[in-house]
Amino acid sequence: MTWLERMLTFDSSKVRFQALFFVYFIGSSGFSVFRNVYLEEMGLSGSQMGQIGFLLMAAGVVAQPAWGLLSDYFRADRTILVVGGLGSALALLSYPIGDSLAAPFALIAVGTALYSALRSPVSPITTGMVLSRGFDYGSVRAFGSLAWAIGSLGFGFLVGYLGSVSIIYFYIASAGLMVAIVWSLPNDGRSEDGTGDGESEADEPALKEAARALITNRDFLVILAAAFLLRLSISGGEAFFAVYMRNVEVSLGLGPLVLSPDGMTGVAWAINSGIEAVAFLYVLKTNISYKWLLVGGGVIVVIPNLVYGLTTLPVVLLAIQSLGGIGFAMVSVAAVDLAHEISAERVTSTAQSLLTGLGYGLGAAAGQIVAGTLLDAVGIMDMYVGISVLGFLGAAVGLLVSTDSRSGEPRGTAGT
Repeated sequence: MTWLERMLTFDSSKVRFQALFFVYFIGSSGFSVFRNVYLEEMGLSGSQMGQIGFLLMAAGVVAQPAWGLLSDYFRADRTILVVGGLGSALALLSYPIGDSLAAPFALIAVGTALYSALRSPVSPITTGMVLSRGFDYGSVRAFGSLAWAIGSLGFGFLVGYLGSVSIIYFYIASAGLMVAIVWSLPNDGRSEDGTGDGESEADEPALKEAARALITNRDFLVILAAAFLLRLSISGGEAFFAVYMRNVEVSLGLGPLVLSPDGMTGVAWAINSGIEAVAFLYVLKTNISYKWLLVGGGVIVVIPNLVYGLTTLPVVLLAIQSLGGIGFAMVSVAAVDLAHEISAERVTSTAQSLLTGLGYGLGAAAGQIVAGTLLDAVGIMDMYVGISVLGFLGAAVGLLVSTDSRSGEPRGTAGT
């Protein structure tokens, strides 16, 4: 059976997870891509946008480990996902309300922090649920990338017609649909009454030992460090990409059709995410070790940032998007699958939450501040060169990963 046939093989549970990733990512795409455009229209400075971006990531960093432990201890995956979906949707209403104020920064900052904290468990806990059921992460996550491609392309034109506020209401609608999908998921033996499948307080030490083994595992710490630096570079570049396209006035004529900077932003994201979706599936069939998936993917995913700082040729900017998609898929599969393999089954959600929070989340938060500060200090093109250097350093850290296979024995076995 080919990788495409495996992807399309019908399994009701797997299809629901694929649908969940699709809805979650298509709803998030508009806000992630055009958030700073909306904030710029409100009159916020580059530093203020960087601070909002920092809150967007930092609040999630603080909340994610707690969500992961709550999920593993109480076996309440679905309840947490529902709370996260509904709460984050309500928090984003601060944006259209703030838009009507003379000084919106404070309200936007509070709303962003709440959105981040409430939304933060959705991706890692869903990932843990997918892996614990034996599904290939890439074949499910690919639907998220596909949704991101569709959403980014669509919002590139939708924002021009309906205004930047449309990204908020689209997320709210998608959150409602996401909650409906979550409630349809089987609980796989995890009860929602706080005890799990036959567990008691006597089992608590097993959870502590499993968590201790995880956070002292060398490869896990290396993955966190590499993910931090890579995500710093990626997030900093992503956050200001729409602003970059507007500032350098990138446009492209295709016969009678002329793509505006916002249209170019949407097309670029669509190419990036479309290639990324295919790459997630292709990575499944390779035999490349975790180390070289992380190192190679890290180098590849950072190259676009370097290119943004060196040229503004529209064709080059579109062509380079394929590297971003391929590199991100390689890094994601390496980090997520390795974190799952080295963690005990008892701390599946905790492992993914720590990776997403302390690795990706904290790195993304730092990326917002670093990129925003560099934007004000040296301009947008030199900013991209600066954050690319930090990304290449993250790829180099991946050389310290000691695992040399795609499927070794789990190291974090305490508590299993």
